[in-house]
Formats: sequence, C-alpha cells, structure tokens
Amino acid sequence: MLSNLKLGPRRLAQAEKLIELAKTRRVEILAHFYQRLEVKALAHFVGGTLGLHQAALNSQAQAIMICGVDFLAQNLARLRPDLKILVPRSDADCPFSQSVGPREVKKLRLNYPNHLLVADIKASGALRDLCDLEISPSGQFPANLEPDKALVLPARSTGQPGSRPWAHEPQALCQVHYQVTFDQVQKALIKFPGAKLAANSLCRPEVRHLADLVGDSQTIFEGCLQADPGDWLVICESGLVEWLNIKMPQSRFFEPDLEIFCPNMKLTNIKDMLQALEAELLAPERAPKVTSLTGQVG
Repeated sequence: MLSNLKLGPRRLAQAEKLIELAKTRRVEILAHFYQRLEVKALAHFVGGTLGLHQAALNSQAQAIMICGVDFLAQNLARLRPDLKILVPRSDADCPFSQSVGPREVKKLRLNYPNHLLVADIKASGALRDLCDLEISPSGQFPANLEPDKALVLPARSTGQPGSRPWAHEPQALCQVHYQVTFDQVQKALIKFPGAKLAANSLCRPEVRHLADLVGDSQTIFEGCLQADPGDWLVICESGLVEWLNIKMPQSRFFEPDLEIFCPNMKLTNIKDMLQALEAELLAPERAPKVTSLTGQVG
C-alpha cells in the first residue's frame, strides 16, 4: 500500500527507515481507523478502540506504538504493563474522553448516590481510577449489572440497536459525531438510494434510530465486512470510510455532504512516528510517555 501513496522522496525515505527500525526493534505499530492514510499504511494493525485493545493484548512485540489519541495509550499501558508504549504525539488528546473529570464524578456521586459508575472503554486512565467498574477490553459490560443503577462514563459508546438502555445518558458528547443532524442524514439517504445506513454510537439518537447498523468504528467495520456486497452510507469519522473503501472494494461506502473529521486523530504523521522510534533507540531504558487526563505528559 505504501507504494500507492505517492510520497515524495523525503517522506518515502522516512517511511522506509521507520519500517526497518520497527522490524529491528520489534515494535508493533497500531493505528486507529481515524488516522491519516500514510499512518495506516505503515501500521501492522488498523482498527477501532475495541480492535486496538485486542491487538495490544495479543501482541508478542517488545513494544507497541499507539497512533491514536491519549486514552488509547493510557489504557493500553494499563492492560500491558510489560510492554513499552511509544506515543508519536503526546498532544493528541480526546475532548470526549476528557470531558468527565474529578469534579464531574464528585457531582454525579452526590446526585446519584445509589448508582455505580462504570468506565467505558473510551474512558481515560484517570477517569477509570475514579469509577467503580470497567467495561472489559472486549467491550462487554459487567455481568449482572442493572442498567437503571449504572452511569457509564464518559458516555456509553458501544452497543447495537435493541441493547438495554442505561440510565441518565449521555454524560458527555463527541462533537465530531454529534454534529451530524437528522436532516443531513435524510438528504444523504436520498442522494444514495438503496444504501444501508451505518451510524457511530456517539451520533445523535435520532440518527442512530435510522441506522441499520450502530456501533463504534470497529463494530461498523466488522459489520460491513460480514454483510453482503452493497452500498453503505457511513456516519462516522472520515478515516473509517477511507479504510472501508480500500479494504472492501466489493462494496461502496459514502459519507454525508459534510466531512466528519477529528483533527486530533490526524495530528500524527510519518515524521512523528520515526522520531518516536529513534528516541526509543537512543534511550531504550526510558519509561514510556503516556498522556494524562489533562493532556500533559508524565
């Protein structure tokens, strides 16, 4: 795929050096669907939050490079303390993940004293420390937990249509996905007649209710992969649609007229990745850098 990116000589040299360093240092590169295409082309695994968690758990590498946003690095470091976690961009934070902090948790405990606080898979490491329970790396909710006695933080971000409702949601909004309105989706469905609709679970409720498939980016990817070839209108960050069209040429994937774009997910580039590997080469004993809830490095 790298040859199809039409990189300039300098960027191509950086990519080739990155590939060689990752191989010799036994570093596995994991990239989120929403990353730049050049990053995904160099990754050993590309997936959504659920997929990246599973890939990290199963990795046999000496270190993993996380190309995504802050909560991914934080949580994968917790899941695999035996691995070094390399982070190309420490400033790639996630406002959605950071929108619920200690102040909000304290208020929720006062307002809902009989509820359990459950950390969603997109919760930051700091938020997880403040919660009572965690959703598993596979996306499974804690067993025997009553939905009307639970608050999912920062907001429930996985699941399929028809799954049981959870109380007092959402606590937070993802502005990237929430910006898409019902009318915009309706117009797109008219523009692409016959297309099935896949919607990210962080979209507006009225958008999700229109959809044939609802879930996080990993759920949408796998659902489209398993479906018969056809047309899909995908209401999700544009990087997923880009990857779907590359990986599933037997189907066609469309977006609404507006671009659903996460700028923080697009910060990482080849130069950042190479610098992270070169820094590890110079100081292999250094503790991994993981972005905190405030976006600072510690």
